[in-house]
Amino acid sequence: MQIVHVLLTMIYVFCCLFLAFVVLLQPGEGGGLAGLAGSSGAVENAMGSKANMAMKKATAWAAALFMVLAVTLGVMSTRINKSASFAAEAEKDAQALKAGAAASHAPSGTPGAAPPAETPAKTAQ
Repeated sequence: MQIVHVLLTMIYVFCCLFLAFVVLLQPGEGGGLAGLAGSSGAVENAMGSKANMAMKKATAWAAALFMVLAVTLGVMSTRINKSASFAAEAEKDAQALKAGAAASHAPSGTPGAAPPAETPAKTAQ
């Protein structure tokens, strides 16, 4: 389960970076990073006339993957933490049982209960 969690985390980080890149590359109303090339038409020239539609689809797919991975990793983290805390609690209980069993089988080094000390009798007046 740990290996799957690590792999999904690496995919999640890549998806985050890709999503940020695609969103910033899109020519929007303000230009975005696409405006750094000199004009907003630079992306269309480099990627063809349908680049804007391809960028929107890539953004949608990356956003969907981002959300699915976020929920999946959240659920997996909760389960991993629960199983780890459950294992720690079970280990603590097992140690307590061992200590209790060892104490009940150990010979007692204390002598039996001593008889109560006599209290001096009250003197009659």
